[in-house]
Amino acid sequence: MRAVVVLILMFCTLTLASYVVVVRTEPFSSVYVDGVYRGMTNVEGVLVLNFQSTGQYRITVVKSFYVPFEGVVFVTQAGQILVEAPLRRGGYLRIFSNVYPVEVYAEQRYLGTVRSVKDTILAPEGSIHLTFKASGYQPQTQLVNIAYARETTVNLTLIEETLVVNLKVEPKSFSPNNDWYQDTTSFYIFLSKPADLIVNVLDKTNKIVWSKTLKGNSGTNVVVWSATDVPDGEYSVEVVANTPEESYTARETVIVDRSVYTYTKEKILTVSAIGLGAVLLLFLISASR
Repeated sequence: MRAVVVLILMFCTLTLASYVVVVRTEPFSSVYVDGVYRGMTNVEGVLVLNFQSTGQYRITVVKSFYVPFEGVVFVTQAGQILVEAPLRRGGYLRIFSNVYPVEVYAEQRYLGTVRSVKDTILAPEGSIHLTFKASGYQPQTQLVNIAYARETTVNLTLIEETLVVNLKVEPKSFSPNNDWYQDTTSFYIFLSKPADLIVNVLDKTNKIVWSKTLKGNSGTNVVVWSATDVPDGEYSVEVVANTPEESYTARETVIVDRSVYTYTKEKILTVSAIGLGAVLLLFLISASR
């Protein structure tokens, strides 16, 4: 009987728990939670949001000619949480560029992506340093004067990045003998801009024993090699990156050595079996009481 009463009290507590988030910002601003419209702030810039449960919620506040606010609130217990959502007045920015899409940043804060000259984005009012980025092109920063509620135009000529490739192999020596320790190796490939990649592994006679083609992105690209059906020895890793205008080749070496078996797999399985057996034993002991 006591257990039933406790369960009823717990149910009532959870049911009646109040999870309240108060958003304070500019008057008559639209508030969204996880992309769903939840209402408009009153003349004092306040909107009270009620939630049914704890959790993580993304709050977005939007108002015409203001740079949108985005933040995350963590509701961990019943009660009231105040979210200050300051909005900064802004104006529209139109970008004429020799390449699209262009990402726009204001002092390292992402403002948005412009995909054509038809697009505009909101930028903070005043004289502000804006950085423009396009994949495969050098970033460009300009001091732009943004007028409130008006349109400002920026003309860009972005300079294409020179193709650079950097190749690293980790680990440089590995043992694909299925002992669960360094059974594979990874080729870390840095690209200064997107390129078509050909990854070859060659033996000492320059015969290709393994090959992979892929579309490489600017930044880090990772290719995993397991050396299946390849004998032990030293191999060359060759990465060829191609764009319509450029080609770049990088090389490294890798060693396949199965001579040492570490018994890592057996150790992990043994420890797991002992742990599972201990849990089962404790369960049986507690059930027998």
